[in-house]
Amino acid sequence: MGIQKDKTQTGDIGKAICRRVPVWIWAVLAAGASGVMMSACYWPLVWHPAAWIALVPVLAALPRLRADTAFLIGAVLGLVFYRISLAWLVGLSGLHAAIVMVILAILVGLSLYIARLLMSLFGTAAMIWAVPLAFVGQEILRTESLDRWRFAYAGWGYSQSPNPWIAQIASLGGVFLLSFLIVSWNAAVAYGLTQRRKHRWIPAAVIAVLIIALGVIAQPPSYEDRPAIGTACIQLESNYHRMHRDLTAEALNDPHQPWFVVLPEHTITEYTTEKHYLVRECKKLAQQHHAYICIGAHWRAPRQADCDYDNTATLIGPDGGILYAQSKAVPIPFFTDGNLASEQRSIPTEYGQVGCLVCYDGGFTDVSRRLASLGAELLLVPVMNPESWPAQQRWQQAAMAPFRSIELRRCAVRAASSGISQIIEATGRVQAQRTQEQGPGILLGNVYTVKEPSFFARWGHLFSHITGWIFLIASVILIPAHRIWQITTRIARWRKRRQGAEKSGPDEPACVFLAIR
Repeated sequence: MGIQKDKTQTGDIGKAICRRVPVWIWAVLAAGASGVMMSACYWPLVWHPAAWIALVPVLAALPRLRADTAFLIGAVLGLVFYRISLAWLVGLSGLHAAIVMVILAILVGLSLYIARLLMSLFGTAAMIWAVPLAFVGQEILRTESLDRWRFAYAGWGYSQSPNPWIAQIASLGGVFLLSFLIVSWNAAVAYGLTQRRKHRWIPAAVIAVLIIALGVIAQPPSYEDRPAIGTACIQLESNYHRMHRDLTAEALNDPHQPWFVVLPEHTITEYTTEKHYLVRECKKLAQQHHAYICIGAHWRAPRQADCDYDNTATLIGPDGGILYAQSKAVPIPFFTDGNLASEQRSIPTEYGQVGCLVCYDGGFTDVSRRLASLGAELLLVPVMNPESWPAQQRWQQAAMAPFRSIELRRCAVRAASSGISQIIEATGRVQAQRTQEQGPGILLGNVYTVKEPSFFARWGHLFSHITGWIFLIASVILIPAHRIWQITTRIARWRKRRQGAEKSGPDEPACVFLAIR
């Protein structure tokens, strides 16, 4: 009996300590834990199962937080997550990296703030849809809404790149639908844990069934009967163009006989002309082997342009002519990286329509989808990953690339300078890959063309538009309404205190937003 009494007393002490510690402290610890688990989903750990439980600790604390506190807790979550997952950015941009991380953390804080306000209006159970709406809504806005200041890294759906079965869901609604499902599951689990009743786990069961059903529906058809098209990537970071020429010739003389050869972004960093050595040599090789050669090249921009050059993917045809120079659609923020593309085009070839992306463009669903809508059946992607850049950056970028192929059901040929060159099938499977550790060289593989538009290309892309607009409209309405409620409530309390009515509670303002706490 004495031992039992000691155990009881110990338990009572533990509960008392928990009651005395402010909720926000537990929430900060939970946010830190969630941030660390979220980071574990990406390189170098690449533990994708963590995505399905990472947000549970912080979301379990969300119902007990005020909206303002939820914002701060969300910001802590964002700072921990982005500081770890985007550590590579600090070494590249310094102060700019700190600014980017703070902005991204504020957006995460805003998402939890909006979710908490929606929960005040519609009840605790609303977290099951309010949290994914807000969390994914801010992800969509920072990725797709601005022309020059867009940032796609560390998107939540990209955590499932190592999980090919689940990743196929992106063909239905894009990577953002996958993000939405992951966050929904986390919210449903957190809701079940906080409510402590069996029937409160029904939403989690429904979401689990939905994810499995969508995964089954999204599995790709067989493309084995498609005619194989030989392709090659030239991986080389050098301004010595004779090496580019020699590797291109070696690839074209290989028994694999590639019909498309892609060279990295910024292969030609001086102003490109028809008489440039590498252009002339590639024209000869294209005619000799009846092949198409895509070169990452700088072309002189008009005088009134923001940058003095256009960063392009320049496609040379088998007749030796330059078919088109596609400018980069989304130059990298804070870098001198060319001008915004004025248009995108798909180019007809003997093997089907071809669309060109330039490095950073591959992180955005709308850029590649636009090419598919223009008839592109194959994507050629010159990429620049400088040798001095951290491995974390190139592996994150390489993990994002298969999602463009999954979303559109299009093969992609990505030639990186010193990063990770990839030949990706329409299923998202990386058929061939060459890493920086393997050094300069050639990557060979087969692709095929696909004409049929994916569901995402037809209708699924509307999911991101709808989610982004709902989140934006909710933010525009709820943030001012909450602030007005706070101000009017404080004024009412001040008047009551001034009148000496201490016993009665503060008069709540007559307002349609009274439910917003």
